[in-house]
Amino acid sequence: MISKKVIALCATVGVAISGFALAVPAHADPVAESYAIVGSDTLEDVVGALIQGTSITGSPVRSLVNNAASGSFDASGTPYIITKTSGIRFGRPNGSGDGRKAMLASIDGTTNFQASAQLYPNGTGGTTAYPKLPTGTIAGTVDLSRASSSGTVDAAGVLVQIPFGRDAISYVYDSGSAAGLGDLTVAQLKQIFEGVTPVYATDGITRIKALTPQVGSGTGKDWAGMIGASTATIITAATAGTYVSYGQEHDASTLPINTIMPMSASRWIAMHNGGSYAKYQATTVMGSIETVPAVTGSGASMAPNATFYNTTTNGVNFGRDTYIVAQYLRITSGNGAYDANLADLVDPTKSTSLTNTSTSSAAKAGSVKLKYGFLPPLSTTSVRISG
Repeated sequence: MISKKVIALCATVGVAISGFALAVPAHADPVAESYAIVGSDTLEDVVGALIQGTSITGSPVRSLVNNAASGSFDASGTPYIITKTSGIRFGRPNGSGDGRKAMLASIDGTTNFQASAQLYPNGTGGTTAYPKLPTGTIAGTVDLSRASSSGTVDAAGVLVQIPFGRDAISYVYDSGSAAGLGDLTVAQLKQIFEGVTPVYATDGITRIKALTPQVGSGTGKDWAGMIGASTATIITAATAGTYVSYGQEHDASTLPINTIMPMSASRWIAMHNGGSYAKYQATTVMGSIETVPAVTGSGASMAPNATFYNTTTNGVNFGRDTYIVAQYLRITSGNGAYDANLADLVDPTKSTSLTNTSTSSAAKAGSVKLKYGFLPPLSTTSVRISG
């Protein structure tokens, strides 16, 4: 597991770029000098790079507020985190769903929060879960969350999701598997993940298994919908012990042969160009869906395939907009809870804010996101959600 450690640098007042910083993850949880961010695994490395500072575009870019760095906490790692100085020790939110729940509990102050299980490879091609921490209240511990899937739209919602970038989901497998996994149809993917009528490899003998993300994963939720399944049917298959097992999303470091798992295209790209830690084996490859690949190029030249991200493949769109989630009142002027600094951090018009999507220069956050495999979102409209 690789997490981030905030590196203190000089900065100007407001959200601004500053100095040199690493483009790859460091090795410890951050110390939040201002705001604490939790949630999605999909966005953790690119948000961490923006918060810490990165020169991956050739120009230093960093999202800061009044000389203070926020802390972006990875979705997986130790079972617990402490987000604020002298703060509460609580279970690490693992995924988009956990991130939104943690935000609501932080805002409410009286609702108990319990994080989803933290998973780690067990060395035999599967995962083992750390014990969950007890539930408890976590008032004032979380300021923003990363989300790879949409929340529940509600015009009166406490939260608001602000478009971050456009991602896509495909699948990966081990090249040592039986032949036939390099290109699958939507129908085949549905069969494999539901475990009802498992698809055979082209040898007609080998059963192909599925590794599905942990409960609460936005990637798992979106993937299930894309292939015409549901998280409920996939969980049922896993519980029945058919052909599905759980794993930490985007970690293919112990992926067995004859097994496929969903993979964010943005994370796959960043793992190959140095933006993210490489959680895959040398034999891990990404497949195509209905003959359309999610990425183009290889190594440091790997990039998003806009056709896969933004158009339908056999009637299915495998692209998805991702979000930064905030408390609506805290970023909306005219009320007592308004926080101008937090509002600046998620203001898309600010060149280095977390939600900027412009690629017009190397000094903008949108250009950093492109290096991490994100295209501009299809929608730039912020939407209120209830969770």
